[in-house]
Amino acid sequence: MGYLRIFSPHPAKTGDGAQAEDLLLEVDLRDPVLQVEVGKFVSGTEMLHLAVLHSRKLCVYSVSGTLGNVEHGNQYQMKLMYEHNLQRTACNMTYGSFGGIKGRDLICIQSMDGMLMVFEQESYAFGRFLPGFLLPGPLAYSSRTDSFITVSSCRQVESYKYQVLAFATDADKRQETEQQILGSGKRLVVDWTLNIGEQALDICIVSFNQSASSVFVLGERNFFCLKDNGQIRFMKKLDWSPSCFLPYCSVSEGTINTLIANHNNMLHIYQDVTLKWATQLPHIPVAVRVGCLQFSLWKDLLPQSSTLEKC
Repeated sequence: MGYLRIFSPHPAKTGDGAQAEDLLLEVDLRDPVLQVEVGKFVSGTEMLHLAVLHSRKLCVYSVSGTLGNVEHGNQYQMKLMYEHNLQRTACNMTYGSFGGIKGRDLICIQSMDGMLMVFEQESYAFGRFLPGFLLPGPLAYSSRTDSFITVSSCRQVESYKYQVLAFATDADKRQETEQQILGSGKRLVVDWTLNIGEQALDICIVSFNQSASSVFVLGERNFFCLKDNGQIRFMKKLDWSPSCFLPYCSVSEGTINTLIANHNNMLHIYQDVTLKWATQLPHIPVAVRVGCLQFSLWKDLLPQSSTLEKC
């Protein structure tokens, strides 16, 4: 079973546990949830909707609320807008304004057998197999270069242009079709690659201005910052096994802060490659985010015990 929970955490006194009103909505979706994203996924509106990826299904929901007479009387509901039944087992997904489209977000799902499936909101657009695929890796979309970036089983970062994907030959099967042999239809070719020598845990695209963007890759023993053309901007060797990370905006111009949690229950904050702060945590985080709650900066940590913590 897959439960989806929506929280609105409130600042509490030190030592206070979770408050009942922090949980806004809990829904049993009946299938395990692989990933959740928020974006403009419904045609005819630019309102934000919730995309939920299951192993064999992609569902898009609207979330609405009804105000009560008191705070704990507020009610929230989820309504299914549409769903896509997948022909292949999904691994992960990314979304964005593919092809420079305005006012809506498209979704790209990577399957366990190496197919990228692109959905234009309520419609399926196309699917393409990644060349030389063995095992799925993390997937991210760079809006500045209009590219999909992943890490292959060859332990190299690979970038594929959306336009190249769109005009490549349909991926009805892995074998070369007769049209490909005769030269009718384009092969899917990589835009650039970079060998990092290790498997990747996650990829994050960071762009704080229009002039440049950075590709952050969290490896098993290093984290890398790359330019959007694949050149290394900097890298940092880690002395421990990381569990998750998050690059975010730094107060110092020209630098980027990165939160990195590890399996030693530690959270580190780096400014580029310089360690600025570290703290011990009671759990091993599996996801970390930065947000502003009640005019205070909180770092929301989701540990393996499925509790939400702030520090």
